[in-house]
Amino acid sequence: MKQKPAIPVHHFRERADKNFEMSSIANMKYISHWDQAHRDDNYLLFLQLEGHSRLFVDFQEVNITGCAVYCLLPGQVHYGMSMQDADAWVLGMDSIRIKENHRAALTEFSIRNQPVPLDPYKGGLIRDSFTLLGKLSTEYHDDADDHTLNSMLDVCIGQFVAACQRDKLLAEQTALRPLLITRQFRSLLMISFRDMKSPSEYAAALNISPSYLNESVKETTGHPVSYWIQQEIMLEAKRMLFYTNSTVKEIAHLLGYTDTFYFTRLFTKTTGMPPLQFRSNSRK
Repeated sequence: MKQKPAIPVHHFRERADKNFEMSSIANMKYISHWDQAHRDDNYLLFLQLEGHSRLFVDFQEVNITGCAVYCLLPGQVHYGMSMQDADAWVLGMDSIRIKENHRAALTEFSIRNQPVPLDPYKGGLIRDSFTLLGKLSTEYHDDADDHTLNSMLDVCIGQFVAACQRDKLLAEQTALRPLLITRQFRSLLMISFRDMKSPSEYAAALNISPSYLNESVKETTGHPVSYWIQQEIMLEAKRMLFYTNSTVKEIAHLLGYTDTFYFTRLFTKTTGMPPLQFRSNSRK
């Protein structure tokens, strides 16, 4: 069998001359762009004012209808985009431009992987800020103007995050410490799951006891820490099984497992089928 390459990663720095890029779609009856499944190493903030859009993200079909916001985080595998009668904006930015408090909110948003509907007036405010950012980026080219552009970019990000947090499911009990701990854990998990496999490692990194971490995460999400660790690992395993022809041994090694048999048993227990069966079934 011909070897497939690893899942492609699109690097923001290779295509953008600033630390953000802006694009808009308007007055388009229908557009379809089914690109190769890939990851981006940057954030993508999507604002739709009207119409309907569809894309696939981490084995889920995402449908965006009417006025809504949606966010793609670095590392999420996605492909395809169809839009009908859509008026939409996409703001991409280097990960270093996302402040820690905003990163936590966007990470929480991505866990649900669903768009957040907006009041058209609120959507219009975000559109206006995106529009101004786009205009400023064409006017300002000198290094001395970076402060102006960065300040406007912060306004755009802040408005977008505020829109995400208007979702009642995300805004509920935001001041409670268990939710804050859960967000910190999930943010750390997304970048550390290959190396950190035990709840105690995450608890140590967050400077809290394993029992308190587990209690907080279970209270907030309904599942213990070990469940979320396994889910993150298995999601990455599914990505590699579907999008590449890497062997199970190679995938296990890349995910930090030296014992392929243990990895196979864990995958089977978590997903209900062995890795190669998942590959075969998902590619039909």
